[in-house]
Amino acid sequence: MIYGIPLFRKRVAPRCTIADSILIAKFSFERFVSKTTLSPGINSWNDLITIFNDNNIDTLVCGGIDNERKILLEDKGISVIENVACSGAEVVEAIQKRLLRPGYGFIKNSDYRTELFNDSASEYLSAIPDKVDCSLCRDYKCLEGKFCELSLKIDPKVKSSIREDILSSAMDICFENERVLCRLSELVYFALEMNYKRLGIAYCSELVEPAEIVARVLKRFFHVCTVCCKIGGKQLSDAGLTGNSKIECNPAGQADLLNMAKVDFNIMIGLCIGIDCIFTKLSDAPVTTLFVKDKSLANNPIGAVYSDYYLKEAANAPLT
Repeated sequence: MIYGIPLFRKRVAPRCTIADSILIAKFSFERFVSKTTLSPGINSWNDLITIFNDNNIDTLVCGGIDNERKILLEDKGISVIENVACSGAEVVEAIQKRLLRPGYGFIKNSDYRTELFNDSASEYLSAIPDKVDCSLCRDYKCLEGKFCELSLKIDPKVKSSIREDILSSAMDICFENERVLCRLSELVYFALEMNYKRLGIAYCSELVEPAEIVARVLKRFFHVCTVCCKIGGKQLSDAGLTGNSKIECNPAGQADLLNMAKVDFNIMIGLCIGIDCIFTKLSDAPVTTLFVKDKSLANNPIGAVYSDYYLKEAANAPLT
């Protein structure tokens, strides 16, 4: 059999038409024969079908695909193994081990790794030490205060580098009876227990109102410095942008100002993905996230985990 695997950055492309290469793997009775990689530039399904026909590919391994395209390919004699999420190399390995199937790479009722390692995530981690994934664990020894194979690999210096006072205060909040405190209250209690005097708030311009409310609450206990994401940002030239979108976000500027203010602790409110990474990296003080921005789910991103619609949207989203 000859498998065609559209890739994006060496992983199975979530959508075939955004692939930057195609891995062609030839097998004979599940025995690997050869593989080649093409970088043809795929702009449409017609391009993909032409490539498949020219290379006698009889099986497509892909991420998301709609039923119409799937039926079209099957009518042309091309089998489809869909909803695959892993690297091209892992696809080849799975074919050899006869484990490749729709949904490969996603954790479902049973996972290819647990099939391969007899339901033991610790055995998997021990066999492949460069892959760390506690979500595969089936016994969770850590919840019983026991050490697993993975925990034994942790450098003791990493453990001792965590500030004991932060950890102690955090655990006090975690063990609060009946967990009745909301996250904002936990923030206040934690900062008081840490004896912080000056708090910084780095917020997104789209969440001005909640940032102002939080600042008013915190000012009852602390000196509070707030910095908007657009401060010192460059004017963007795109004429299609409107409102505050015309100004570039400046997380480095936010961090710089709060560093100069010598705050003890920083709080992020609604910073975009990536913007929060820069701010956290450049902040001298410890950073926590109070609110995150999610325009689809009323700033409640965990809702996507419990929604088939949003999970499918995330799994099939095109990469750019």
